[in-house]
This record gives sequence, C-alpha cells and structure tokens, in this order.
Amino acid sequence: MKANGSLPRIACWGGVILWGILCLGMEAASVGYLDNHRLADALQKAAQEHPAIVHLHRAARTPGGHDVWRVELGSGAESARLDRPAMLVVAGIEGNDRAGSACAIAWIDHCIQGYGQKPPITALLDTTTIHVWPRLNPDAADGLSSNLLHETRVNRSPEDEDHDGLVDEDGPEDLDGDGRITWMRVRDPNGSHRIDPREPRWLFPADPARGENGQWRLLIEGRDNDHDEAWNEDGPGGVNLNRNFPFQYQFFGPHAGPHPVSEPETRALADFLILHPHIGIVVAYGEPDNLLQTPAAPAESGSISSGRGRAPVTSIHPSDLPYYRELGRLYRDRLGLKKELKSAGVPGAFSDWVYFHRGRLGLSVRPWSPALELARNPLASNPPPATASSVSRSPAARAVPVPASRPGTDTRNEEERSFLQWIDARAPELFVPWKSWDHPDFPGKQVEIGGFAPLARSQPPERMLGAIAGEQVRFLTDLAGKLPRIGLRVVQARHLGEGVFEVSARIENRGYLPTVLAHGQVTGEVLPTRVTLDIDKKQVLGGSARVMLPPIQGSGGSQEVRWIVHSQQPRRLRIEAVSALGGAARQTIELKP
Repeated sequence: MKANGSLPRIACWGGVILWGILCLGMEAASVGYLDNHRLADALQKAAQEHPAIVHLHRAARTPGGHDVWRVELGSGAESARLDRPAMLVVAGIEGNDRAGSACAIAWIDHCIQGYGQKPPITALLDTTTIHVWPRLNPDAADGLSSNLLHETRVNRSPEDEDHDGLVDEDGPEDLDGDGRITWMRVRDPNGSHRIDPREPRWLFPADPARGENGQWRLLIEGRDNDHDEAWNEDGPGGVNLNRNFPFQYQFFGPHAGPHPVSEPETRALADFLILHPHIGIVVAYGEPDNLLQTPAAPAESGSISSGRGRAPVTSIHPSDLPYYRELGRLYRDRLGLKKELKSAGVPGAFSDWVYFHRGRLGLSVRPWSPALELARNPLASNPPPATASSVSRSPAARAVPVPASRPGTDTRNEEERSFLQWIDARAPELFVPWKSWDHPDFPGKQVEIGGFAPLARSQPPERMLGAIAGEQVRFLTDLAGKLPRIGLRVVQARHLGEGVFEVSARIENRGYLPTVLAHGQVTGEVLPTRVTLDIDKKQVLGGSARVMLPPIQGSGGSQEVRWIVHSQQPRRLRIEAVSALGGAARQTIELKP
C-alpha cells in the first residue's frame, strides 16, 4: 500500500533522528487496561483510519476462541517493508502481563500520531518496519476481564496438571464471594510456612536449617474438588506461552505444554519470526527481564564445552555481551535506576529462543514489579516494626507467639514487607485483610482468606500506567534506531585502459548493532551481507560478481569490495548490498571506455 504523498519525508536518517531528546508528551489519561474487545476495536479503527502506515492481521486463533492480532507499522508497499530493517515487540505472553500490553499499544498509538507530524517518527516508519503483537495470550486476559478476578498466566488449552487422567477438574473458587481469588492460610503443624514476625500479614517458607518448623499452609482460595488432598492444582487451561519455546524447554515442566511450540499462539509467533528474517531486534514483555541486570558472561554462568564435546550454549556470546550491557545501562538510565536489580530467566522463554536459536538480539522486559517500584520510588522511611495495632489486623498473628527479631539478621520477606508498606501508603486496595473462614475441607482448623489481591504483584494500578508507558515508548523508539542499517558510502570506477575498469564500493553499517551478532554467526540463521554487481560473469576479470561479506560493525564500520571488469561499450552498472538485518542499498555507476 502506497504512502500518502502529502506527508513529509526525511531522506537522511543519521542527521535527523535525535533519539535522546525525543519529546513524547504521553498523558496518563490516554493509557489504560483494555479487554480483548476494546483492544480489537482500537486496532481495527487504527487500521481503517491510517491505511498508509497501519497493516492489521489476524495471526492465530486461541484455544479459547480469541483472535491474536499482529500490527505492522511502516509506509510503502509490502515489498518495500520487507526490504527494510525490522523490529518486533511482543506483549501479553504471560496472561497476567497487562502492563506490557498497555505499553505496546501506547507505542502503536505514538507512532501513528507522530507520523507526518514528528520528523523522527516519520523517518522511522519510512525506513524501518515495526511489528507489534500487543497480546499473545488473550485467553488469560479474557479471564481477567470477567466478573471473577483470578490471576493466571496460562491459555485455555486443557491440561492434566496433576497427572490423574482428568483435565481442569480442580480450580480455585471464590469462597467468600468478594469477586476475587485471593489466598488461604491454614494453621497446620505439618505446613511449610511461618508467619513473618516483623510483618504478620504475610508468611515465608520455614527453613529447617534455622531450626524452624512449618506452622501454616499457604494455598490459593478454593476447595479440593477432586478429593486428592491437593488444592487448586488443576485449574482451567494450562500452558504458559513463555515456557513453550524450544530453548531450554522443560519437558513435563509446569505449564510448559506437551512439547515446544505446541500452542497455536506460540507456533504462529515462531513461524512469523522465521518467515520474516529481516527482524533484527525482538522485545518481549513478560516475567523475565535481561535489562535490569547485566546477563552473566560465559565464565560466570556455566560451561560452553564439556569433556565429551561441545555442550549447548546457554550464555550470551562474549562479543555480544557488550551490547546487552550497554542497552541495559541505557534502559536503567531511562527508568532512573541507580543500580542493577536482580532478575531471573525462565525455561522455554521466547526472548531466549530468539537469541540462542535464531541469532537475533532478544530483549526481555518486565515494565513493572514491586522490586522495580520500590527501587525507583522508595518510601521515606523503613518499614516500621510490628506493633500491637498492626498485629491486631491479623487473627493468625494473635494466635502465634511473635518471637523477638534482631533487625538485619533475617532478610526473608524483606521485599514483601517493603511492598506492604508501599501498599499501605499508595494502593491499599492491593491487599485484602485476612478474615477467618469456616472451611469444610479443614474441619476444626483455623483458616483465613485474604492476602495480596490478584495482580497486586504483577501489574501496577491503572493510574500509574501513563508514566510507565511513556518511559517504555521512549525506550522502544530509542531501540528501533539501533538496528543495523546498510549503506553505500563510496562507489567509483577507474578506467585502466582498453575497456578495463577497476570498480570499488565501500559498504557501510550506519546503524548501531553489527550486521550479524557473533552468536548469529554461530547459529547460521542470519545470512551474511551480500554484494552483487549487475554484470555478466564473463566480463568480470577479477573478483566475483557476488561477494559475501563478514559481519560489519555498527557506528560506521565498513568493508570495501573491488572488481576488475571489462566493457568496450559505455554502460551503467548497478551495485546492490543486501543485509539480512540491515536492509538494502543500491547505487548505479557509469562505465565510460
């Protein structure tokens, strides 16, 4: 589809896009949590109103009967968009990632509103293809929009999670009828948890090495429907899509699915990435995060080889690690973080598959978490010690002697304590006070229902979304400017006499990333840069009409190619440089015998 010719175009990429000072003007009121119907309506409206730059597709149909949408942003015909460097953003992989979806939708809206109005955005969509999958798991998002609020990460694929031959037979129930699935704590001398003496509203696992025995069970609110002495272990649905990709996939792992890419959503996404080899950067919003903490170097994280031969690579290539470090530093600077935060990967994650199997830059981002919120916006004082009034809020705390605790000697539950203090000050709706409940599965035992509300620790209150999305939009826009970008810096022909010419071209990478990451060379999944000279091979006296180049470093790195050709007649030659991830550059040169 052709772009609107009335819109301004930017010819020179490097001289125009001033990413670091891009002003977005995001407003909190413009960003919110959308259910599946409102998301589909918004995307369809955008495609109808902006057909020159918004291209909407149904990517898959979920087990729950929902559409998975993908959005392609970019001007020009489809062939032109396939010829350009590209970036992919995927959100909503885990069902409780609503903040990531909101950020992805905000970026789509920002690109649409900025095209033709802001030169950097116009240049971006004229020279780069942006792919956005704003919600990979609409099944779980549909559950979050229902009358009963229950946090889940999985889609609707039936799964026998407790391996009893039945599927989805023991899910949670809203016992107290408040419209939320919260927690149950059950007084039990054979339990695995203890009440936190410094914060009686929450528990931590008992540690036998410290001489501790369990006193409580901590369970999801509900009944033992299949009477197997396990509670809510086999609820509706089953597969966490961010555990379903091939890299380090855990067969028989919880919520991993029967085999890698077993789900229609993950298969569609994997096929899409393979069928679009020009995608050089992938950002996945979800639980793991490799930007808040620098990924470990090979020597720190595990072996690359073994005595019996080469073992699977499980750590980032040393030559690629500086890019992850620098992008992580830029991201933390964008968020105003003064230090790195501890983060952990998950087996079968999409972003890891992107890097380790497909050889592309794979970034995973968790836009909000209690730890991130506390690091960025610490409360003025430390959490106060438990007082008589705070203990009285919990019937369980009154029933359990609270031993003396020396401050600083036990850091367990430290984040939970701080987050509860943050909740008390800024979002009291995120914690449900414990209340006693006469539970038929536990006759004669003390049972309480309450605790953290669904989504309290996985998504921010909606009123905070505007600021969070604004930071992510700035980061994504910065990141799109760091793709490799091929160009022809010098093309010339020198007549040597008798119709013989020396033709030379310097191929330049004007982007930030190299044309191929080091691990991309290892996987062989990223083709090398190809330079071709449009001439009959019989006329090439020196060199080859088709040359494959080694990786070209970014920030102006270059490679020179030379040919000796013969032509008795004046003619024009076309030189073409094609990079798998850096786009294409073409130029003609005239031979004059």
